Amino acid sequence: MLLADPNANAIAFLVLRHLYDGDVIEWPIAEDHPHAGVLQALEQQGLVARWDRVWPLHDRYRLTENGIRAIESVYRPAGAEQLFEGLRRQNLSAEQRRAYLQAQGLDAVLWPILHDPTSHWTTYGTFPARYQQYIWEDRLPQRPRRAQQRQQQTIVKQVVHHHRPVPRHNLIDLDNRTETHVPVAGNHDYDVS
Repeated sequence: MLLADPNANAIAFLVLRHLYDGDVIEWPIAEDHPHAGVLQALEQQGLVARWDRVWPLHDRYRLTENGIRAIESVYRPAGAEQLFEGLRRQNLSAEQRRAYLQAQGLDAVLWPILHDPTSHWTTYGTFPARYQQYIWEDRLPQRPRRAQQRQQQTIVKQVVHHHRPVPRHNLIDLDNRTETHVPVAGNHDYDVS
């Protein structure tokens, strides 16, 4: 465990995973970024460092040897998709899924976060990851169903007319017109040069 907070720890491992996979994180990260503290903690622990580059002029974060050892201890991408699909085919309960991962020698908390191709360090906690939802579905907060949401909402319809009524005396019904006089185009010679 890198950090004491479980959410920050998951984000820290996701940062290490993305750097390990070759993704780019620009250095320094903005101070107002929600995960700036995680990257600073990783720098203080010596897991990531500044990569001083000559060209292009943007510096980036890079993994140190300690960072590589830390991520390789928990992240094994080869066969992760097959392991997840095999787990799904077994139709186990959520507790049995976690026990299955632990029997394989995997961390039931970090494995679904790190090996899910849809998880990203910038969206962790806001965008639900598919593997984590499947393995921890009994511990996730229940989302209200649409029928429950409709019962909770009170629908008030208020009709607001934003236009003025059209006066009827200016309207002419061209289909029922009884006029006998039809204007005919005259023999007008137009100079179009």
